[in-house]
Order: sequence, then structure tokens, then C-alpha cells
Amino acid sequence: MTVLRGICIGAGYFSRYHFDAWRRLPDIEIVAVCDRELPKAQQAADEFGFKNARLDAVAAIEEFRPDFIDIITPPDSHLPLIQAAAARKLAVICQKPLAQDFQTARKIIDVVERAAIPFMVHENFRFQPWHREIKRLIAQGVLGGPIHSLHFRSRLGDGWKPDAYLARQPYFRTMPRLLVHETGVHFIDTFRFLAGEIQDVHAVLRRFNPAIAGEDAAILLIRFEDGAVGIWDANRYNEAAYGDPRYTFGEFLVEGEGGSIRLYGDGRLTVQPLGQPERDHPYVHERKGFAGDCVYFTQRHFVDRLRAGASFETSGRDYLHTLDAVEAAYESAARGVPVRPHGSLGAPLPEAPCRVIDLSLEIDEKMRGVSIRTAKTLSADGWNATHLFLYSHSGTHMDAPRHFIENAASIDAQTLDVCRGPAKVLNLTPIRPRELITVEHVARWADAIRPGDRLLLRTDWHRRHGTDAYRDELPRISVELARWLVEKKVALIGVEPPSVADVNNIAELTEVHRILFEGNIVIVEGLAHLDKILRSEVEFVALPLKVAGGDGTPVRAVAVEQERSGFLGT
Repeated sequence: MTVLRGICIGAGYFSRYHFDAWRRLPDIEIVAVCDRELPKAQQAADEFGFKNARLDAVAAIEEFRPDFIDIITPPDSHLPLIQAAAARKLAVICQKPLAQDFQTARKIIDVVERAAIPFMVHENFRFQPWHREIKRLIAQGVLGGPIHSLHFRSRLGDGWKPDAYLARQPYFRTMPRLLVHETGVHFIDTFRFLAGEIQDVHAVLRRFNPAIAGEDAAILLIRFEDGAVGIWDANRYNEAAYGDPRYTFGEFLVEGEGGSIRLYGDGRLTVQPLGQPERDHPYVHERKGFAGDCVYFTQRHFVDRLRAGASFETSGRDYLHTLDAVEAAYESAARGVPVRPHGSLGAPLPEAPCRVIDLSLEIDEKMRGVSIRTAKTLSADGWNATHLFLYSHSGTHMDAPRHFIENAASIDAQTLDVCRGPAKVLNLTPIRPRELITVEHVARWADAIRPGDRLLLRTDWHRRHGTDAYRDELPRISVELARWLVEKKVALIGVEPPSVADVNNIAELTEVHRILFEGNIVIVEGLAHLDKILRSEVEFVALPLKVAGGDGTPVRAVAVEQERSGFLGT
């Protein structure tokens, strides 16, 4: 096998774990170690048996022409080094934090993608042997179904003294963002590795040691797109009750439909199916290198994928999702509310093209309450125009409170911020004609529904549009569910039938509408094509016509779906 030649840039505290791993990889030759302090580079080269030490990394790249570079320097140096590698078409593996801020991280990924070079973030926690084994157990079905929750508790105990961090990583003391930026990013990435993409983050950040600038304690509540919930409860101030808190970095509990998986501080894993005792799960983990030798496994992954021409698990593009969740955590702590990644950073991430799904019924003369007449013609008048006569609740439409409440708000008073924003798609299929939709139908989403949420109820009822059953046999919201939605403080409800209630039962029709309106819930009816949505949350837009005094109006409703790696059905 051809030996790949690399240059390591940086000889600080953590670099020795990189050097040790490279030395143990038989198909790798490190041709030089570079550092801004040449004696440190020389000491590292001597200790680990590398041939050369250099002061200038860019000059070393020109001198030795390596196959890849390993960047192990502080974040503010990463961009120029990656630009140098990109100009020479070199593969790069780069330590985290990727950059000092999110925008610089995006610039780095832009450089990498424009140059089309192999690029991997050295995010090693997901390569810890216990996390790989937990992932394998989940894939094998040990939890018996979907993940319910992930709970990681970490107490490192290295940050309580007045001289905290000075001996090993003194720059920690002045970082304005410490625990989440430096340590929490590992666990956010690991949670994504195990549970999928993140829906939102709610963070409480605190500083216990007054001698440092940033936060040293955090509780992150993370909701995932498939309904799982993750909790990262960590601080660097208080101490763990076991010998080496930096082996596993804490204790982990993963719970699912059929049982639990537990990680203990000594690396022991157990499995406990529901109704059965906890049992040890044997697997291989060693106290070698860093945290179960995860640096070695990370660099082995880099080499194997580089040789195969395959993508890396922690590619730059993928890692932006992790960094976006970090930004969401800091914004959440500042605002005191949950924050969605991709919503707090202005423009959407550039990698994600969008699918726009039309959720509206076509308006034609076959539709009840619609008449379309010619007003002008191109041949006679010089342009084409029509008279549209529309029943205010024809097709896909929005109701106004005055539809059922005397002197209530009209459609022109509808605030538009509710009409656009994230919406959860609740898949209620299969549904029977005339079925009453109750709280039980939506119970599995109960914990995920928050005040201000928009809910789209998928029933596939739009397929019956044009038949008598569409109007006369529609499934409808129960009074009980209407009240429950009000208690949950839902902002908007969208349904596929032409009404939320039985149009042939005036008492039910009135009661359900009044409950929802008096609870300040916007009602959108007559939606279509919810079955074309692939993800459990989308951007929903349904803008009403500004009809003075209107009791309702047709809308053009759409779902905007971000196309990221993989997808989750509803």
C-alpha cells in the first residue's frame, strides 16, 4: 500500500495525541512538524520519531509536497492555513474549534468547496469506542424502536481553582465563550451522530468560577426532528465521583421504546430491556491515547476515506450543522427561549437547496363557490382579463374570527407573522371518513408541541377533492382536541378537509371554530399534498388576501423544505 505523507502544523498540548496516532498508523509518514516556536516542533519531532521540524508551515508545504496536512493550531490560524492547502490541492484534517466564529467557519467551507479538496474536521468524540458501540446497538434494534431521550451528565472538576486551566490550556481563561464552544460542541456532534438532525436548542449557561471570562456550566435541552430529546448537563467546576473524568467525560443514558443503554465513567456499557435487569455489554475499549483512543480512530477514518475517495463523517459541510446548533445554544441563553438552528444566523446555510411544495388546491369552475368569466380578450381589447367570483372559503383558505363570532376580527386584521414560519407536520394517516380526530391521535407529539407552534395535520383527505365525500364525510377535529390545542397555545392549525369541523352539523361547526378562534388559533383549511413533504418540520407560508371586513379568503399555501443530508418522514 502506498504510504501517505503528511505535515502536522502545531505542537501544543493536544497535538501529542495526534502525533501518537499518526505514528501508529502504518501507512502514514509524517514528514515534518511545524510550530511558531521551533524548539517545540523539534521536541515533538524528536519524541515521536519524525524527521523534520520547521517554523514556517507554508514553506514546509512547498518543501515537502505532502499528501495532506493536519492542522492542530488555535482557531484564528485555520483559515490562512486552509487557503494555503486549497491553493495546492492538499487534503486537510483540522482540529476544532473550526474557527473563532461561525461566519469564518462558513468562509473556510467555501474555500474548501471551491477548491474541491478533501476536508475533515477532527471531531473525535463521536469516534470514542463507547459512542460507536451505542450507535451499533441502536442500529441493531437493541432499544426496540425510536430513541426517546439522550442524557449526558459531565463533571470535569478542572475549573474550580483560582488558577484554573493555566497549566494545560491557559487560553480557556479569556475565552468569552468557553464550555459550549470548546466542549459542548463535541456532545452536540455526538448527539447528532446518534439521534439525527436537531430541531431546536434551549440553553441555560452559567459561570461558577469568577476568574474566567466565559461560561463553565451549561444545561442544553435539544429536540430532534424525529421527536427524541437530548439533555447535556455539564460543568467544569464540580467534580465527578470516579477516578478519571476525562476518560468518558461523563455518564450517558440513552432510552428508547424497548429499553435503555447506559455508559459509566469507566467505559462500562450496560443494556436494560424493559422488564429485565440491567446487564453488562462487553465490547473493546482501551485506556490508550485520548478518551478510548478516539484520536487514533478519527485519523484512521480520515485515512481510510481519503484513500477510498469517500466523504468523511465530519466533513466541513456536515460540521456546519453542529456549529449552527452551538450558535443556537448561545442565542437561546441570551434570549431565554428555544432557538432553531438555521433560523438564528440570517441567510440559510449555502449547501441546502430548497424544495417548495404547493399545498394549495387548484381554483377552477368545478370548485364550489367559484365562477370565472371573461372580462377582456386580447383580440378585442388588447389584453386578457377575467372576472373572478370566489366564495370567501373556497379551495385552500384561511378563516377569520368573524366567520363565527359577531364583531370579531376580520381577515384584513390578521397578523402576517403567524402566517409564515416553521410548522410541524403530524401524520395522522390512515384516517377514516367521518373520523373524529382526538387528543389520542396527536399524543405522541404532545411533548414536542410548544406555545406558538404551527401544526399541519396530514390526513391525505385532499385526494377526495372533487367528490361528495370531500365535504360530507370529512374527518374533523373534536371539541376535546380543539380545547387541548388552545391549552398548548398553538398559533396555527392547518387541515386538508374543507373545514376543521362537520359542515353538516352547525352546532359542532360553531363550537369547534369558536374554541379555536377564542384561543387565538389561526385556521387554514383545504390544504393539499402534505404527503409530498419529506421532513417533519417545514417552513409554512399561507398569506391571506387583504379583504376589508372579510370573514375569510383563499390563500396560496406552500411548504419550503430544506434539503439536507438524509431526511425524516413524518
